[in-house]
Amino acid sequence: MGEFPEQIWFQLTRFSRRDIMYQLTALTAYLENTYAGHLLDVATGEGDFLRLVLDAVASFDSATGLIGSKEHLQEVRNKLFPHKVDLVPGHVRKLPFEDNYFDFVMAANTLHRFDNPVKSLQSMMRVLVSGGRIMVHETIADGLNPAQQAYQDYHNLKADIETAKGNLHRYNYLQEEIHLILADAGIEVERAMLAADEPPLLNSREKIWQFSQRIDDLVSLAGDLPQRNSYEARSWDLKEKIRAVGFQRPPQLTLIAYKA
Repeated sequence: MGEFPEQIWFQLTRFSRRDIMYQLTALTAYLENTYAGHLLDVATGEGDFLRLVLDAVASFDSATGLIGSKEHLQEVRNKLFPHKVDLVPGHVRKLPFEDNYFDFVMAANTLHRFDNPVKSLQSMMRVLVSGGRIMVHETIADGLNPAQQAYQDYHNLKADIETAKGNLHRYNYLQEEIHLILADAGIEVERAMLAADEPPLLNSREKIWQFSQRIDDLVSLAGDLPQRNSYEARSWDLKEKIRAVGFQRPPQLTLIAYKA
């Protein structure tokens, strides 16, 4: 990933991500019985999801996180503490690891950022041992209530700005689209989990103000792009929407498969 997404991750933090995160009780219950061995996370980002996995798994031998740059390395390390994680700069399609090494390879909320999702998944499978597990976790765009649609509109605005800045960011996929991408990569899904324990609907005056500030920060990062006026108009519409309906994280889908 380029510089702009890295800035987005670490500047738009005016309220806790825990407010909008799913508890993912079905996934954590599954991981509690999982020996992860040598684990690789191919898009560690801020480290939230990797931390959830490392806290939940029964045990693991090593953990490696692929990061876009070293700019915010210490912040990520702090978030992952006390787990020891080797953070390595790299690109998912050119993973700097030997074939058949990792026992557990995962990608969380990043499939829609890959320039070629099928080849990226195949690259992940290359470094996975026979019998190892691959896990793909994504926010999905199916069946959203009004508050989830408001959050989705924020994501779509963010995706459009990042893409205009030269860093590909698609809208979230539908469930069916994710299954088709894995099938095209030759991956047969063994287990699918859709988060049922919804995060809280955030509609207090304080949370709406904080999210409105986050939207303003996002638009400010558009700089002098030709589409800036359009982004600002969308941001005003979005702030009106969250004042009316609040906001809530859209559904989360986890797919797990094994390498033959």
